[in-house]
Amino acid sequence: MINVAVGGATGRLGCMVCGMIAGSEDMKLVGALVSPHGNSIGREWHGVTAHGPCDLEKVLKDADVYVDLTSPDAASGIVTRVPAAGVNMIIGTTSIPDNIIRKVKEAVSENGTSALVSANFAAGVNVFWKTCGMLAAALRDYDIEIIEKHHSRKKDAPSGTAAETVRRIISASETGAAAGRREVRVHSVRAGDFVGDHTVIFAGGMETIELTHSAVSREAFAKGCVESVKWIYGKKDGKVHEMSEVFGL
Repeated sequence: MINVAVGGATGRLGCMVCGMIAGSEDMKLVGALVSPHGNSIGREWHGVTAHGPCDLEKVLKDADVYVDLTSPDAASGIVTRVPAAGVNMIIGTTSIPDNIIRKVKEAVSENGTSALVSANFAAGVNVFWKTCGMLAAALRDYDIEIIEKHHSRKKDAPSGTAAETVRRIISASETGAAAGRREVRVHSVRAGDFVGDHTVIFAGGMETIELTHSAVSREAFAKGCVESVKWIYGKKDGKVHEMSEVFGL
């Protein structure tokens, strides 16, 4: 049985992940971390009592894996503290500052735990990223534009998935003296109830390739998140991993 604690348990994705874990035969929800704002603290949530960030130790007490699906500000004060509890960690919160991620890597190494960081848990998105990298490496003279669409309530722009797409494209297409010269522009749409659409346009002088990933349900993200929990459970290698390893990419 894998004991799991979830941060951001009452959010859209966090709620779905908690439900999947609570309904699983080989996992158990043992902790729920929620925002100190609002009225969720102290409530029963999928069979456990919800706690605020100041009670992180209580949330992690019986956990094998902690999943962070909070916000950049909240996660910055949480994720660096988890490895010291001997708990493995999944970080799905995007836009966490680079210096915090560096501290996570140091803490994971020092405490001999394991972590996984990903801007998107969906299997299709991870294949999408790999394909973008292949196209970028082959089409070095093409212009590249990204259009990403999310619901009108989404606060960050561009999305974490779009930002990671840019990183993958630049990493795959530029080396040596050319590094840093390729420009990839991102256009963000915040309207309606889009779950998450990302289109990358590779435009050459005489032809165009468009690669699109569309999510029709957050269940795709939640399912991948749960798979990553199973994958990271039991690892104690002092390393930070990526979803490409979970899917064998």
